[in-house]
Amino acid sequence: MKQKGKLLIVDDESAFLKILSLMFSKYYEVRTASNGMDALAILNEGFNAEVILSDQRMPSMSGAEFLEKSIAVVPAATRVILTGYTTAKDIIPAINQAHAYMYLMKPADEMSLVQSIKIAFDYYKNNRRIKMQLSENKKAIAALNDKNDELNAQMSANAELINQSVQAISGAANYVERFYFTNHTKFIAVTAKQFAEDVGLSKDRITDIVLASLLNSSVFNSMPMNFILNDPFDLETDEQRQEYLFYFRSSLTAISKVKKLAKYSQIISNIWEHNDGSGFPAMLPSNLLSFETQIISIVNYYHNNVYRLEYKDLNKFLKEGMITQTAIKTKLRHAECIKSLYRHATWFDYDIFHHFQDIIKKKSIANLVPDTEELRVLNLDQHIYEALSKQTPEPAPEIDEDIITITTSTGEKMAEKILKVAQLEPGMSMGQTLLSKSGMLVVNNESVLDEATIKNMQQLEQSGMIPGEVTILIPYD
Repeated sequence: MKQKGKLLIVDDESAFLKILSLMFSKYYEVRTASNGMDALAILNEGFNAEVILSDQRMPSMSGAEFLEKSIAVVPAATRVILTGYTTAKDIIPAINQAHAYMYLMKPADEMSLVQSIKIAFDYYKNNRRIKMQLSENKKAIAALNDKNDELNAQMSANAELINQSVQAISGAANYVERFYFTNHTKFIAVTAKQFAEDVGLSKDRITDIVLASLLNSSVFNSMPMNFILNDPFDLETDEQRQEYLFYFRSSLTAISKVKKLAKYSQIISNIWEHNDGSGFPAMLPSNLLSFETQIISIVNYYHNNVYRLEYKDLNKFLKEGMITQTAIKTKLRHAECIKSLYRHATWFDYDIFHHFQDIIKKKSIANLVPDTEELRVLNLDQHIYEALSKQTPEPAPEIDEDIITITTSTGEKMAEKILKVAQLEPGMSMGQTLLSKSGMLVVNNESVLDEATIKNMQQLEQSGMIPGEVTILIPYD
């Protein structure tokens, strides 16, 4: 029997607390407390809460103070705060003090509460899985180190690099992953490794491929959605390609500043170059393209064309909050991708392309066989936003040639514009729901910015917690 997740609920309103207890007991193992001191006692007695839901306004100890104190007892728990505050300047300090993953507005309906708590438990499970993987990696490294002094020295030299790579992926690639039906980073790393093994590359070169693959997704983290969902040679204008190149090179420069990662930055810097000299951005000749780059390039091309959200579905994705891909659709996209690769065979080294062709025919690498299950990708920003604010879903953006327009919740037709955080001014309206890298809500979509909110955003941007650019809304003529 599957073990229920553990949920601790803290609220000084006894009737509301009883309702929450009855509602969530169907799904989780629930403990309740009417104040912060009692809640801390429950935790200290051994109740290892995975998610804690706490009201903010309580006598003696606020919800934020309690959640801050709870970190010492259950540091891994996901914290959610209930608040009656409605402005960012009141909400954000409480969230920061509580180290809360999200906040919920009072009153909240049952569906919003259930959805939000489920998201919190999913967040807890994902973090736990990542920590377990890191622990397993450390154990594997320790086991290898015991073999002999030479191997021990080698692993010791690579420990810092591996740690930096994992940090880059866990902290930077999360945003990109939300636009794929299957995990992009894992797919590229695993498939490219198996491909390299089949080709017969040395262990050192295979390691280089894996580490470069892990860093690959982080390069696209700061890019606007249209660049994440389109490869550079699919963009229509030179201006768009130059803008794409700016983001691409900026991320690569940041990675290459870490000396131990410079080699891997060089490998992924050429993934859009082609073996026939027609690539992007420098049209490099084949003799300047490594096998490592070419292997990652062909695997990346395949995953983008089979499992990435299609740009034509962006409006539907933003409107409905979810896109599904049936097994039949996956199979069709797989077939179209293989046809496209045949048409562009000269983009890749002759031996690499024909080896890839042979793998497809023999189905010798499982990842390159179309998935047989229905897949889906969720718009996490919208799901969290709806759960928190209880507002109706935002109308779908209407793409009019090169201008993305939307109709706001007040019926106004607006256009989206990307600005640097440093350029924001009071009175501007947000065109997106903005979350920090830790998943914390910073500002809601369509919120009118004030000086305090802008200052907080600029501080978060300087600390690397949010991207350097955001989308705002301007009147559309």
